[in-house]
Amino acid sequence: LPKKTQRTSSAVWTVHFGYDNNARPSLDRLASVLDDTNADVIGLLETDTAKPFFGNNDLTSYLGEKLHMFIDFGVAQHIGKRGSRSIRGTLLYMAPEILSSHPYDNRVDLWSMGIILYECLFGRSPFVFSSADELVEEIKSNIPIEIPNDTRISSECRNLLEGLLQRDPNRRISFQDFFRHPFIFIDLSFQIIRADDLFQRSITYEQRGDIKKALDYRVRALDEYVAIIKVDEDHDRKRMLRMKVKEGLAAAEILKKRISQMNLNSASASTTVSSSTENLDLKNNKELFQAYQHCLNGNQLMNIARFSQACEEYQIGLTVMLRAARTETDPVKSKILHDVISFYLNKAEICKDKNEAQQLDIDIEKIKEDTALDNTMLNESNFITERQQRASSHQNCCLQ
Repeated sequence: LPKKTQRTSSAVWTVHFGYDNNARPSLDRLASVLDDTNADVIGLLETDTAKPFFGNNDLTSYLGEKLHMFIDFGVAQHIGKRGSRSIRGTLLYMAPEILSSHPYDNRVDLWSMGIILYECLFGRSPFVFSSADELVEEIKSNIPIEIPNDTRISSECRNLLEGLLQRDPNRRISFQDFFRHPFIFIDLSFQIIRADDLFQRSITYEQRGDIKKALDYRVRALDEYVAIIKVDEDHDRKRMLRMKVKEGLAAAEILKKRISQMNLNSASASTTVSSSTENLDLKNNKELFQAYQHCLNGNQLMNIARFSQACEEYQIGLTVMLRAARTETDPVKSKILHDVISFYLNKAEICKDKNEAQQLDIDIEKIKEDTALDNTMLNESNFITERQQRASSHQNCCLQ
């Protein structure tokens, strides 16, 4: 071997390199595995067992559905919303954020998928290295991954590979867009049925008077429709979906106003109880003092519209307070503690509503941005078509 090597798994060499159709079936299989985990497992594609299956037609054909059980081999890690900092997995397939000791989440598997796809397409790793230390520096580098200009690779495949191999996880393709990508997902019929079902549920909840659920399902349906518009080649259906999204956004804004009015009425009608802790002797109860501080932190975060973090602070504080209330024997202190708990439970409920509303606002704005981009692209496309038609007409006139 030369001093500098571009290492790849030996099993990957069974693929006919440069033809993305040969890689697509195996990629679909791994995508199915990722989909089954509900994006809640980390490091699934960083195990040694995952790489040999990709491109090894004999093994994948033999294992079939058993691939789902075998691929992990006990190395994958379940994570919560806070992510992880521990290093695990095969070095070559590790995402930059893992090796940089930054907090990371399940998006590391999207990077691993990109490395695997790159190997299958070009027969080598995207990194040139002669030692583990050099490999680590290559992965952590800020230089964009260079994808060879191979005419045998489709534009859809190249687009997906570029999205997967973004070093910054915030710029990397999302799980949602990955599963919707035209290189992965071609038949839109199921996605359209799912979007229609979400839309119908929204209408049902609105008729029942559950406005919050109605808005939630409406936004989810619109998000699905926008995703379909991005990849659909049926122009008549795209036109119909654009109209549906436009009307849906208008309806979503009306639902938002109704929810805001409901929250306003609820807040004004809520019972006012004391939050004074004067007689609780917090100085001599460190745990209760810290719990109360968490609730005060929640107040401050809520005042600056950081509702998600505020909810976490309220939850931490209230958990400790509720535990203390169950063991408090002094009637006076017990009454004060229950009043404080009631006060912050009410605050936490309001904060939760505001957090949900804020998230829905973000989702709606994202849909609006995508819709605006789609309209811009549509206008550009129409302009090009009109220009071509004028050029053709001018040419015909000259010929006449």
